[in-house]
Amino acid sequence: MSSASEYAVGQRWLSNTESELGLGAIVNQDFRSVEVFYPATGESRKYTKNDAPLTRLTFEVGDTIKSQDGWSMEVSDIEISQDVVIYHGKHTETGETSRLPETMLDHHIRLNQPEQRLFSMQHDIPKWFDLRLKAFTHMSDYQRSQTIGLAGARIELIPHQLHIASQVGNRHAPRVLLADEVGLGKTIEAALIIHQQIKTARAQRVLIVVPDSLVHQWLVEMLRRVNLAFAIFDESRCEAMDESEQNPFEQEQLVLCSLDFLRDNTKRHEQALAAGWDLLVVDEAHHLVWSAEAPSADYQCIEALAQTIAGVLLLTATPDQLGHESHFARLRLLDPARFHDYDTFLNEESQYSELAEAVTPLLGDDTLDDEQIKRIRELAPHSASELTNLDDFDQRDALLHALIDRHGTGRLLFRNRRAGITGFPERHLQAHPLPLPDVYEDMLELTDDLDEALYPERQPSLVNSWTDLDPRVEWLLEFLPSVKPEKVLLICASAVTAQQLGEAIRLRTGIRHSVFHEGMSIVERDKAAHFFADDEEGAQILLCSEIGSEGRNFQFAHHLVLFDLPMTPDLLEQRIGRLDRIGQTKDIQIHVPYLEDTAQSVLLDWYHDGLGAFTQTCPTGTGVFEQVKDQLTDCLLVPQDKESRAALVSRTHEINQSLRKQLDAGRDRLLELNASGKGKVEDLLDDIIAQDANDALADFMNWLFDAIGVNQEDKGNDCFILRPGESMVNSLPGLDPEGMTVTYRRRVATTLEHVHYLSWDHPLVHNAVDVILTDTIGKASLGFIADRTLPKGAYWLEALFTLSVNAPAHLQASRFLPAIPIKLCIDAQGEESDTTFEKTRRANKKIAQQLIGALKTPVNNQIDKARELASAQAETLLTQARDTMKSSLGAETERLRELQQDNPAIRDSEIAFIDDQIAALDAAFDDAEVQLDALRIVVNNP
Repeated sequence: MSSASEYAVGQRWLSNTESELGLGAIVNQDFRSVEVFYPATGESRKYTKNDAPLTRLTFEVGDTIKSQDGWSMEVSDIEISQDVVIYHGKHTETGETSRLPETMLDHHIRLNQPEQRLFSMQHDIPKWFDLRLKAFTHMSDYQRSQTIGLAGARIELIPHQLHIASQVGNRHAPRVLLADEVGLGKTIEAALIIHQQIKTARAQRVLIVVPDSLVHQWLVEMLRRVNLAFAIFDESRCEAMDESEQNPFEQEQLVLCSLDFLRDNTKRHEQALAAGWDLLVVDEAHHLVWSAEAPSADYQCIEALAQTIAGVLLLTATPDQLGHESHFARLRLLDPARFHDYDTFLNEESQYSELAEAVTPLLGDDTLDDEQIKRIRELAPHSASELTNLDDFDQRDALLHALIDRHGTGRLLFRNRRAGITGFPERHLQAHPLPLPDVYEDMLELTDDLDEALYPERQPSLVNSWTDLDPRVEWLLEFLPSVKPEKVLLICASAVTAQQLGEAIRLRTGIRHSVFHEGMSIVERDKAAHFFADDEEGAQILLCSEIGSEGRNFQFAHHLVLFDLPMTPDLLEQRIGRLDRIGQTKDIQIHVPYLEDTAQSVLLDWYHDGLGAFTQTCPTGTGVFEQVKDQLTDCLLVPQDKESRAALVSRTHEINQSLRKQLDAGRDRLLELNASGKGKVEDLLDDIIAQDANDALADFMNWLFDAIGVNQEDKGNDCFILRPGESMVNSLPGLDPEGMTVTYRRRVATTLEHVHYLSWDHPLVHNAVDVILTDTIGKASLGFIADRTLPKGAYWLEALFTLSVNAPAHLQASRFLPAIPIKLCIDAQGEESDTTFEKTRRANKKIAQQLIGALKTPVNNQIDKARELASAQAETLLTQARDTMKSSLGAETERLRELQQDNPAIRDSEIAFIDDQIAALDAAFDDAEVQLDALRIVVNNP
């Protein structure tokens, strides 16, 4: 390709300043100006001849060119007719001799090859070369990092959560049950797994199915925690999409819907089954009732999906506390081939329990006697055969982790108990007995309705007046100023109650408050939650209906007011769990204002004296409730019967203690050790902490945003406001046109949830990098340096190559061979140089044209030399990547095959996938290419 400076109608020219216009044609010219029409965009430009920012596009023999009609030709001869070039050659498809005048060249030509852009004067500012190099380097490191999909989540770094996410997220089509106790972060674990699966291309299409009341909470959590925007599907949305006559579930990659929606609509369930998913996530899985004779409709709905979807995550806080049959039902969804018979399962479990009991001494510092060692060797011959000294700490630790892998449901089930996790506050009950108003007393004497007994304020006759006579309201209005400015979360059963309390606060005090209930839109709920979270100008109290006990975390508060009490222990624990979570910094004060000698006082005593449910978690609560429900109901309806109340509390206490002993005796300590991550997660945690402390991302993005024209304003507190600038190179997907506040600090992001947390995982970071790497910008540049230590007029060619491989996303080729940058510097003698350049300034067009004209031949030689050196480096890098791939994946298949001998939870499909992955990647690496990405000529002009 060459350039010229004489203009003639019909010639094709490129704009140096607006390359997006495509290939232009001279339509008019005189002694002073030249007019160019750009057919690709339909625009015209008129330039003064003396300073027109134009470069003539001509091709040379051997080049392949494309016509407006879409066919291509390899140039074999060139003809000039009236200053217009006519190309001759062979049609690339038919082989016929063809003729193509330059007037018929493809209008959409944009020079992508660095050599073409360099020699046709399509030059960019020299700093863009450095930016491309930095972008490739950072993305290459990111793709190979073990923290991908984990480090960028808006979470505190909780070891057990990161461990579970890493273990599960790295599997092909994981099928597991996440069963941590309330408050330990199952939703966060699921979000991390989904995020990692997507970021590593192990999954692309994800379906989340949750109870109707949790749909919006999951939507918010996925967006807030890991920047994944799920589409909520309901009947109205599907009906609107039915007009396309396509399966609506195939129109989105990430879908969130309620179980009720799928269960109650056969058509939608069938469409979901046919849509083809990589991962299914089901929350509150303990509600899927099953028996061999009569599985519930909920269970059958999820079972059909689990049979067709490769990856399945089930979430429940109560997997196996009070009944093996319900636990078996959940495992049956994950692996129906293994868990096909309940009696067989019970037999296996008894063997695993015996093993767990036998290795209990290994969990402490106890010395094992000969009998204990013999028993371990009998129960686990494969794992213990090579161990010679079980008093050695390292050997004991190695045996424990081998047993976790090989035995029981440790690969399918992850369960952490609060007893094994530190970081939780204490819980204190503050009961506030209040006199019963006469109007309530008269009504309660006549009622035999449980709802009326527990919630007398709901009486239709009192709907507009109860807040004026209920002593709980007066207590609340006096309580709030007494703890000001501390935050208070109030939860009650009804949205109407929450709204009426809010109105009473508004009319009778100046206290800032916010209301949160199911009748509000998701945006309104978010605003209410943010107003409550604001330390300076926000609400002191958030008044929630029961929905406030589902999913949301308000651990920045430590006062919880239970304006009424729920009937079920699980719901009480969910309420308290909004504050009692990892990350809570203070003890929790649980305030219960109640009316004396009413059903409210009976329920308070039952929870506190019978179950101890206010001051500690109560995993046995539901089991107790099922046994005493009738007795409890009778007492609630006759609160004056003190003997019956005492008998209820006594019986509840006895049943609770018995169930707790059963629960503790049935603990699988191997399972808990596996779920905790102790001894396994430390390296990952250290890597994330080191990444958080490193300013590389902030420095790079500051440079990148500045380069592409994004305005950055320092807001303080490690926050910045990003706004589109007038000189933006391209639009930046994900950047709010009105501006957005961002931070690079985890501490800030977990405190201020309205601030975007920029990390190497964040889509805005990837979109900004794509703006650079997918465009031609920076592919060719020429600049000057001023270095008096170097000879004047000396010049160098810098060449940036990339080694990359094209392979299907599910093979995860970038895990081993991402686009690796190879940067070379060649001096004027054609030798490789280690010279580096800073503060390279741009050359003006006239000088650049002169230099390119004079240096074209030697620069071509330098490019050839750089290609030779890059190819040699690429061979070494490719060999290393192939060896790493085979070593890593080969070791994994070997490990899984060994484990499969003892643990049937290792599926044949897992091993087969990795075997196929090795073979496919090995073949793909054979076709890896080294491509020239960018060129920069640097001339010393001190």
